[in-house]
Amino acid sequence: MSRNRIPRSRTHLSRARLRSRRHQHSRPASNSCPYERREALLSRGELIFFRVLCRAIAPWHAISIKTRLADVVRCRPELWDTSHGRRLSQKHVDFVVYDRFTAAIVAVVELDDRSHNAPARRDRDSFVDGILRSVEVAIVRIRAASSYNIESLRRQLDV
Repeated sequence: MSRNRIPRSRTHLSRARLRSRRHQHSRPASNSCPYERREALLSRGELIFFRVLCRAIAPWHAISIKTRLADVVRCRPELWDTSHGRRLSQKHVDFVVYDRFTAAIVAVVELDDRSHNAPARRDRDSFVDGILRSVEVAIVRIRAASSYNIESLRRQLDV
């Protein structure tokens, strides 16, 4: 009589495959490729804030994460090879709240942690804020914290 094998659950197989894949991707890159895979798009703190932000926005809004500044503001083609275009192309914003039906930009949300106290980072933030103000895109800066008040966040977003 043959032994009946108990099938493993899909969850177990999925977890095993993920562990296997994760292990494969954690190997050092070969000399031909100097890059490594990131494990996640958001840091732990950004992910915590993102979950709160999702609950704070209106149902007809959505959130884009780590969006290039050049996707929020337009640069004339002749400026891409100048310092204006280069500075713009090297920046991204943490979150963009947009209308899920029209894709219209509602607001940019920046999560400011301790790194934003550094002089170089303050200069970068000032540059981004100035650009967004000049093209009339609302920017909301939120201090990173261990917890967030959803109602307070809704008031700040005013959306």
